[in-house]
Amino acid sequence: RLASLAHAQHATCGAALRPVRRRRRSRSAASPMLTALSHSILGALLSLSPGLHGQHLRSASQLLRRHGDAKSNLLGDFFDGDRLQAQTPTSQALLPDLIKLEPEAYVLQEKMLSFSGEDFRVKNVAGDTVMQIDGANVNLGGWVIDKLTFRDAAGNKFCSLERRMLAASTCYDLYSADGKVLVAKIEREWLSATPKYKFYYEGDFNPFADFTAEGSFLDRTYTFKAGFGATIARVRRSSEIFNDVDSYLVEVAAGVDTAAILAVAVVIDEDHDEKQG
Repeated sequence: RLASLAHAQHATCGAALRPVRRRRRSRSAASPMLTALSHSILGALLSLSPGLHGQHLRSASQLLRRHGDAKSNLLGDFFDGDRLQAQTPTSQALLPDLIKLEPEAYVLQEKMLSFSGEDFRVKNVAGDTVMQIDGANVNLGGWVIDKLTFRDAAGNKFCSLERRMLAASTCYDLYSADGKVLVAKIEREWLSATPKYKFYYEGDFNPFADFTAEGSFLDRTYTFKAGFGATIARVRRSSEIFNDVDSYLVEVAAGVDTAAILAVAVVIDEDHDEKQG
């Protein structure tokens, strides 16, 4: 019996002293297929979507190379935070014709020959003019206010943008084509540590902003966020072809009121031109 106990103890100690072999995790045979599929999906998205910056594309490609074992939520992990997210179109859109089913990119550019210095032209990626903005300075009893007229591709006026004379911070009102109905307003948040521009549709019984512009306004690079934080548009300043002629690339998500986004972009341009001037 003692010999049996000694033999059992020796076997136990030997087992304890033997190195434990770690089980090597085997890669799934489907991983190469998933990786190839992820690359294919990403390539298709990049070729179809004009709403992605080159820097985001490069970083996404680097991540793809770094993480060979792609998962099914690959695109969500990479782009959910900054990609343009489609919205349900609003019935209060300033120009319904510019609400698209797919993301669209536009160029917002100041006209070189302008008496007011506040005239803009908006073109799509095909080079077609889709909107025009005519600026003017109106003198009302010694008060000089900015007034901009928005026209569609055919030259028809669809709204006007007027600067509010008495306001604690930058504030513009948007009126209907006949100038009789207040349809929206744009305000700069002046109590915030980081300035934001907020857009409100009138009459929608929503006490909060319908969307907000935030970012580096000094560099003219900023994004638009919907009420719940979804990215709906992006603006970045492009290189100037001529001195003192601002040009912007504007990317807008599907279902978004493009004219409203452009109205805020024009207000931001005017606001910061005044501060720098």
